[in-house]
Amino acid sequence: MASYQQLQIDVSDYLNRADMTARFPGWIAMVETELNETLRSRPQVTSAIQAVDNAYIALPFDFASMESIRDNTTGRILSLKDSWSGSWTDTWENNGGGPVWSAYSQIKPAPGAWAYRLLANCIEFLPHPDIPNPPDPNWTPQSVLMSYYQKMVPLIGPADTNVVLEQFYGCYLFGVIRFAAGWAKDADRVAQADAAYQQAVTRANTWTQQAQYSGSPYTAELACRF
Repeated sequence: MASYQQLQIDVSDYLNRADMTARFPGWIAMVETELNETLRSRPQVTSAIQAVDNAYIALPFDFASMESIRDNTTGRILSLKDSWSGSWTDTWENNGGGPVWSAYSQIKPAPGAWAYRLLANCIEFLPHPDIPNPPDPNWTPQSVLMSYYQKMVPLIGPADTNVVLEQFYGCYLFGVIRFAAGWAKDADRVAQADAAYQQAVTRANTWTQQAQYSGSPYTAELACRF
């Protein structure tokens, strides 16, 4: 099984150096920071049920990026809206194109969120939920299924591993070799490792896209409204 210790051995053997042990924690941390920003592999996806009991919900501590949010009752996918316009208005599709709703002054009662925005470390559900005031013990908030890409589980101890290290070993291996070769002032191997690292990340992301449609051909349907 792939592990922190095995990764350290492989990098040392690749460069034929035995004097890099103290520097490994920093190199691995820098690679994990890069992978959290760029790698979106299928094994990183996890799901959780979230009650929409507030307009703003804190993102999970291990959140890297969103995959999808669905209404847990209807299965409808919530639309991602921009976070830079500052305001939001939309029409409720299930109500014949109207009325127009806004995030902050919706007509009551609200039908439940059908869109969301990512603001700092929060999800903003749109329109905002109609929370009873005073509190109603019989009120049941909307529930959504949130699927998102998790950040790396950090490698710290010799036996530590995670799903990326196990399934996309090259991402870690060549990522660390870049920094180690740079420290060793080996420009040729820095270039070689960087090319191999970029290829490993690209392949992992491409595999994720292909896996979404595995098992059946992708089909598209044209919807018309008269």
